[in-house]
Amino acid sequence: MFKVQQRMCATCIYRPESPLDLAKLESDIADPRMQGYFIGYRVCHHTHPSDETCCRGFWNAHKDHFTAGQLAQRLGVLTVVEEDTCPRR
Repeated sequence: MFKVQQRMCATCIYRPESPLDLAKLESDIADPRMQGYFIGYRVCHHTHPSDETCCRGFWNAHKDHFTAGQLAQRLGVLTVVEEDTCPRR
């Protein structure tokens, strides 16, 4: 199963108001052989690191641009989860 967070978290780097340099963060996982594709995906920072649940913002923007995303959709092994391990403020 390939897990994707159900919704964007409040601090998602893909939110329009995010102060982070999204282009730089995406370049860290860009596929050097194929423009616009990725060698991996962003793991949601609100889930346990060992779960490797895909960030909802990344999924919404790039679900067709990385191998695991393409396979999960084609093989029907996509699971949407609602997990939040970040402590509330």
